Amino acid sequence: MMSGQIVIVNGTSGSGKSTACRLFQQRAQDYWLSYGIDDFLANTLPARYGHHGPQAAEGIQAVPVDPADPDGPLRWTFGPHGVRAFEILHEWIATAARNDRNIVVDHLLMTDTPVLVDCLHRLDGLPVLLVTLKPPFEVLERRVAERQMDKKLPVEILGEDAARRIVDRLTRLRPWFYDSVYANDIADLTIDTAQHGPEDVCDMIATRLAEGPGTAFSRLRSAYASR
Repeated sequence: MMSGQIVIVNGTSGSGKSTACRLFQQRAQDYWLSYGIDDFLANTLPARYGHHGPQAAEGIQAVPVDPADPDGPLRWTFGPHGVRAFEILHEWIATAARNDRNIVVDHLLMTDTPVLVDCLHRLDGLPVLLVTLKPPFEVLERRVAERQMDKKLPVEILGEDAARRIVDRLTRLRPWFYDSVYANDIADLTIDTAQHGPEDVCDMIATRLAEGPGTAFSRLRSAYASR
């Protein structure tokens, strides 16, 4: 059986990955499934196990990067439900490709969590094109600020204090996300989305796909096997 093509678009919040994936699917003449990390975290992972939930320690928890600085930057740690959830996410992607379906996925391939290594393992033997969208950090900061997250949260349901804590937590996580997602510099395409808009990104992905299979995942497996 033929395998479908997997395109993973990696990048932090504000990099443009969700927009690029939606546009890529809309423009495609052949059949492409689309899924992403925001859908997964918001609608698939039970909220109580997410990093804003009461059982985050069993799922995905935001903890201080420096335990001596509890009010400083945060990072994610994974409990058993968080690890298993990402394993299942990667199995879903693999299953789509093994059933001859193309799929484009926006992702957070964090290097100092189990996420990247598990993705490499579960997509082994499948055609993967890895695209990293990496604008400068200050551009990400401006884009996220312009989204005004505090005005998008259901304050009437959460309450003002809870909404304020969520915005603060996301702000304190952002530097770690940037460092962890972009610590890996191996990709089939790395695009500065401060210089290239969504249409350009889609054109560049289509051009790279036409050139042949991606090699980044194979190179990453070799790199991690030697550690």
